[in-house]
Amino acid sequence: MNELAKAPRLKSENAIFLPIDYMHGLMSACRSIDPGLLKNNALALAKVAKLFNLPVLGTGDRSGRTYLGAEMEELEQFFPAMEFINRSTVGAWDAPGYADWVRNTGRRQLIMAGITTEQCVTFTAQPALAEGYQVYVVLDASASLDDRAERAAVARLTALGAVVTTWSPLAAELLGDFARPEAAGLIKIYSEHQGSLRMVEDAFRVATSAVIADVGAENARQATYEQARS
Repeated sequence: MNELAKAPRLKSENAIFLPIDYMHGLMSACRSIDPGLLKNNALALAKVAKLFNLPVLGTGDRSGRTYLGAEMEELEQFFPAMEFINRSTVGAWDAPGYADWVRNTGRRQLIMAGITTEQCVTFTAQPALAEGYQVYVVLDASASLDDRAERAAVARLTALGAVVTTWSPLAAELLGDFARPEAAGLIKIYSEHQGSLRMVEDAFRVATSAVIADVGAENARQATYEQARS
């Protein structure tokens, strides 16, 4: 059996969110994804991290004084207490204090996304994988300078043992069970950032309201779940 298939499932209590270099100058230079869609996906992923209360460590340049541009301001709004490391190293893992911060959390599953996939994300993932961490690279919340660079990055990351995924299934894997209290919040994120799922939120709201009317608020979540399974 493939070793990755034996790996533990992604769990919110064992995960960290590592947004890498979401700076406007870099984002506008990428051509592997539409810039508007990139920002939509990055914001969705950040909301997912906030929903599950994941530890967050940012990296890049907050000054806005370089050609890379300032950091995407929404990250600071979502995570006002987020620690942030400015660096000169290509890979964030090599920046003073970065790897130690990750190690000190005691968590072993790293969710990475950012700019660019083929450089800063890859060279942060590589040494983390070498230390035995599980690394999840969220491709649709990351971007490359062109399509060929992104294909090469995906091939390299996969060969190194990273899980390359997108934000929606990653969020579902973190949830694990729609009986969890975070389910309503996740469905709202889906509705806000994945237009094809907007009707799901309406259906979920209607179904929950109906169950509350039948069994009361205290037992509504479990009853809704049992009804969905029947």
